Amino acid sequence: MKSILAISCLAMLLTTACESNEEKKVQTAPKVVENVQPAAAVVEQKVAEVTTIDWEKALEMHKAGAVLVDVRTPAEVAKGMAAATAINIPLQEMPQRLSEFPKDKDLLIYCRSGKRSMAASRFLVENGYTRVFNIEGGILALPQK
Repeated sequence: MKSILAISCLAMLLTTACESNEEKKVQTAPKVVENVQPAAAVVEQKVAEVTTIDWEKALEMHKAGAVLVDVRTPAEVAKGMAAATAINIPLQEMPQRLSEFPKDKDLLIYCRSGKRSMAASRFLVENGYTRVFNIEGGILALPQK
């Protein structure tokens, strides 16, 4: 009889303990839910995309204050740049010189043919830059004056 009574008491304690744990879980669940972002917020965090433009548009934007960035090597730059005001940051140096790219201006990225500038543009976008424009065809496509 004593063992049946002991088992009954133990069963009641276990049942009560389980219920109180569930109550605690229910009470803490809203805190976890509050930290979850709705699907719309995730969409808003979409990474910016690279926009490809031609030289005509790029030169217009440059006149309005956009920054021309030449990602060619110094040896290539020695043969000439698209504009005297363009800055040269070779593609391979971009990770170390990322802070030299202004985030508050449009960045017009070009190279010789457009392939390295596209890689540079993607790198900038992946690092939080949203105003990045790849100039199609690179300096080879630059209209002659």
